Amino acid sequence: MPTAAPRSPYRPRRLRLRDGREVTLRAIAESDAPAIARAFEQLSPDSRYQRFMQHKKQLNPEALERGVRRRPGEDFAFVAAVPRAEGATGAEAVERAEGAEEATRQGGEEIVGAAQYVPSGDGDPRVCEFAITLAEGWRGCGLATQLMRSLLRRARYDGYALMEGLVLAANEPMLVLARRLGFSVEAVPPDGTVLRVLRRLQPAPLPQRPDDSP
Repeated sequence: MPTAAPRSPYRPRRLRLRDGREVTLRAIAESDAPAIARAFEQLSPDSRYQRFMQHKKQLNPEALERGVRRRPGEDFAFVAAVPRAEGATGAEAVERAEGAEEATRQGGEEIVGAAQYVPSGDGDPRVCEFAITLAEGWRGCGLATQLMRSLLRRARYDGYALMEGLVLAANEPMLVLARRLGFSVEAVPPDGTVLRVLRRLQPAPLPQRPDDSP
């Protein structure tokens, strides 16, 4: 397990994207499982293949349960959420966002993006692996960038020295984003259809107050 700085709480944040839409960025909760399952069902076959690198028809219940259960200091996941009810704007939308976890329990939110890191599968405690998924219609608006930047900051706070991920060589938008965020790219043998992206993480400064969460 990496040696981490003292953990700071993550307060939900309201983000305005490039196209003017707003989302609530917050830590994942166990109560998000139904919303995550709904989001998966709405992904196109191509989006599922790019995320899981296989033709996946449904989420494994055990994998879903692991995904929403956090292990402090080892893994972390962010979700980007919007109110499910159409037409919720302005003060009404903000009010719903402030009660995000309760709204999720009541089925009041849609998950439109998620990003997580977990300890590396090779057993190196200094390395974490990331994954990111966006709902259809939420690409090209800056949401992926916001999720990845938040993920990088949080991984630093958990004491990781390197973040890596596997990306299909045909997934050009993800490769462009990775390079823009400072990741290097290398081929994975034997045929180069899968690439590994890597970025070294600088140690994070200690938070000055509880609100200075990454």
